[in-house]
Amino acid sequence: MNRLGNLLVAGVSALAVISFASTAMAGGFGIHEHSTEFQGSSFAGVAAGGHGLSSMFWNPATVTRHEGIKSDYNAALILPYSKARNQRRAGGGAPAPFSGNSGNIGKTAVVPASYTSVQLTNMIWAGLAVNSPFGMKTKNDPNSLGALYGYKSEIFTVNINPMIGVKLNDMFSIAAGLQVNYMDGDLSNAALGAVIARIKGDDWGVGFTAGIHFTPVEGTEIGLGYRSRIKHKLKGDFYLLGSTNRASVRHTLPDIATLSIRQRVTEDFTLMGTVEWTNWSLFKEFDIEPSGGPNPPPETYNWKDGWLFAIGGEYTMTEALTVRAGYAYEKSPVPDSTRGVRVPDNDRHWLSLGLTYVPNDWLKVHAAYTHIFVKDGDVNIPGAPGLLASYDQHVDIVSVGATIDTGKLFFGY
Repeated sequence: MNRLGNLLVAGVSALAVISFASTAMAGGFGIHEHSTEFQGSSFAGVAAGGHGLSSMFWNPATVTRHEGIKSDYNAALILPYSKARNQRRAGGGAPAPFSGNSGNIGKTAVVPASYTSVQLTNMIWAGLAVNSPFGMKTKNDPNSLGALYGYKSEIFTVNINPMIGVKLNDMFSIAAGLQVNYMDGDLSNAALGAVIARIKGDDWGVGFTAGIHFTPVEGTEIGLGYRSRIKHKLKGDFYLLGSTNRASVRHTLPDIATLSIRQRVTEDFTLMGTVEWTNWSLFKEFDIEPSGGPNPPPETYNWKDGWLFAIGGEYTMTEALTVRAGYAYEKSPVPDSTRGVRVPDNDRHWLSLGLTYVPNDWLKVHAAYTHIFVKDGDVNIPGAPGLLASYDQHVDIVSVGATIDTGKLFFGY
């Protein structure tokens, strides 16, 4: 089998691992958990390349850093906690006949990610990344006051990203790729345990990725990557108070730009940094377009752009063991004025630890742990009955991954 054939086989295998709904653990309903290695540094240095392949998600040009044929597999267990201290009517008073208890609306999830790279010539590489870049799974207690404004909320995506990288010289590499993205959404509202409204639909969309990797001097690596926005028109069913009609929802997933640096300070210590921008200001409103029946008013969101600032370092303790740590501050795109019970997101601080262990010449094993401190999410929905609440929230993430030199293991090169 030729190298392109090997890439296709690895890609089909990668698709099989994308089978879990995801809980949004980045700003808005974005997902960062595409790399065990870089989770250990709170994603500092993520677009500048690393020990494994997972940097390809943020910057496809890093595919040129890896000789031969390699594969990379990651899985993150996400344990979110988000619970309203006291849901009450906006006008004051008890929520009766509804409950004031939201329950923990965050749901445990597993987020997988896989990567494959194949060196075709001394200058050209092919790569494939399979990820779930956006996702959400929250659930308010069906008898709570908050369920009127958001009971179950599920968004699931699968992104297939083939790419080509070119190493121009020892300093510069460039790459571009295609995004093929599937999106499925299922949102509902409930009153006293009964679903009163639900919209469910899915769609395929396309976009692109591009990036550049720059090594100005030995020991310094700079990466800049871009993932384009993807337009979707989700088509499905809209249920409202006993009536079901076909409906559609237009939604654009945001573009993302990531700038990172790796700076070797000593022979054993490397300092890393990242600045990332996500164009969440595209998300202005959620407008359901039914084919018949009443046309509900659009929900206003008016989100802002999201930002992530990360700094971290890694230290080579032995030839077989590298340890890392990182801190990140993430500015939420969700404004106070339109924060709701589906995504009571707010600014957050990341603290992470991780390691890479190399037991032999064809395997690298990665592990990471992160705790995210999330600012309370205050919700103020006017109207009758309206809703006042404050969500106490935090996140724990445990991730494992492996980078396999497939060429050495199976093909002898």
